[in-house]
Amino acid sequence: MEVSKRLLGVDFGLKRVGLAVCDGLGILATPLDAYKTKSMRETIDHVAELAAKLGVSGIVVGLPLNLDGTESLQSGRVRAFSRNLERVAELPVYLCDERLSTVEADELLMEAGIKSADERKKKVDSMAAKIILQSYIDNNKKSNGD
Repeated sequence: MEVSKRLLGVDFGLKRVGLAVCDGLGILATPLDAYKTKSMRETIDHVAELAAKLGVSGIVVGLPLNLDGTESLQSGRVRAFSRNLERVAELPVYLCDERLSTVEADELLMEAGIKSADERKKKVDSMAAKIILQSYIDNNKKSNGD
């Protein structure tokens, strides 16, 4: 039996966590509803439960880096979140450079005709998670020779 290549994508934020999932072949990422954070612990539990419900084989978390590639305060938070998530979900967690993913997500939403800043704000985190997950998928296909 072939192992599912289904992955969960996460754009971790202090107010909202963007979420996305890819198909079982590991080809196409799709945004899910964002999760409004209450605490890091509740967020970890929510993401771990969602991963189990979706039957994913791993979780990709966006690592926020400064434009020059150095780590920020938020990078440390994401690393702590990822370590704890890996332990609770009992799944591998992969970090993926997420530089400019939110900017790209906002631009894509504008191009899709969502002009209202409030409407884009509701969707931008999960669109960023989709971009992060798709980037991870595409980069791994190249490195695996797929």
